[in-house]
Amino acid sequence: MKFSTAIVALFAAASTIAAPVNTFDQCQKEVFSVTSACTAEVGEDRVQACADSLSEKCQNFFNSPLKYITQCQNITEQQKTYLEEFVNERHADNNLYCHKNPDGKYCAFGDVLITDKKLTEDDFKNAIKASCDCHECVSLTIESIKNTITAAKYRKDTQSTYLNWYKNGLAYLQSEECLAHAHH
Repeated sequence: MKFSTAIVALFAAASTIAAPVNTFDQCQKEVFSVTSACTAEVGEDRVQACADSLSEKCQNFFNSPLKYITQCQNITEQQKTYLEEFVNERHADNNLYCHKNPDGKYCAFGDVLITDKKLTEDDFKNAIKASCDCHECVSLTIESIKNTITAAKYRKDTQSTYLNWYKNGLAYLQSEECLAHAHH
């Protein structure tokens, strides 16, 4: 299970003095709401959720997540970075989740991202290895994992086990063994 999907921890920045907490809380709430509306979630119809994520509104949001949200104009740079990295992570996950390979199948690792199933290490490794069947799936999985690792620094609840799986998965995806299997 993707730890960002399981629990979105509240950001506890020491720099909240520069911006009132309620301003950041309002901004964060709105960013989370739009992100949720523009990305697939557990239990949603995958085809519809993926189509919704391609809307002009969602694409504008992904390109500049804080630009149009009034509550986000007066938050600290650290808070902006946190929220932008959160959106980037979810956007990368969504791109992977919604991508179909040339055979019309979804990328294997996309199923790991948005699930309520408790994943085992074997589930994770199998999805990583299966991603090597398609070059685009490899690239999208690498982007997703890199964003997850970057965003993990903001989570107090990040489980080192999952983080190690992600780091090991990234190393495998970038290996000659994986790249030799990838079809363009």
